[in-house]
Amino acid sequence: MGRYIIAIMEPFPHNRSAFHIGLHWLLLLTLLLAGCRADQASKRWARLEFRDKPALTLVPKLLEFRYAENRAIAFSMFHTLPDKTRTPLILALTGFALIALMILIWKLRHQGLMQLFPLSLILAGALGNLQDRLAHGYVVDFVHVHWQGIWSFPIFNLADSMITVGTALLLVGSLLKPSKAPHTQAA
Repeated sequence: MGRYIIAIMEPFPHNRSAFHIGLHWLLLLTLLLAGCRADQASKRWARLEFRDKPALTLVPKLLEFRYAENRAIAFSMFHTLPDKTRTPLILALTGFALIALMILIWKLRHQGLMQLFPLSLILAGALGNLQDRLAHGYVVDFVHVHWQGIWSFPIFNLADSMITVGTALLLVGSLLKPSKAPHTQAA
């Protein structure tokens, strides 16, 4: 078993068996579907539990569940645009981002699972928010982090967290990636 786990984390050599390749993609697809499902379930729960109700404090002056319908995108960008402009613009940007992510995953398909894991997280988050936007015209946000009324982070959801964690993992991975030493020719 341990041999298979190590094998899916390493980049694919061109002679990798069909079994290993299939297992690799099955794990990524499972992550993608589980992420989308968990995001939608958490938003459904937030709608049922917190819509039209006061916030539920989890940690006083720090963390609460507070229902919000976000018709804009991250950090309320485009919230001042009229709906007839904002909605098509957001859908077009989301579609472009999804296509770019899928192309990147395809180009990196021979990489190990750990290189593709962050992209799968980002894709799951983007699809979760897109599904909400198409079904309801807005994204349900419900996690609110703040500090004693002095500082408040924008309300977010599980999909936003997956996008953020995936992006952070990409950044850390690129910083930790060993640099290739330039080849020098012997004199």
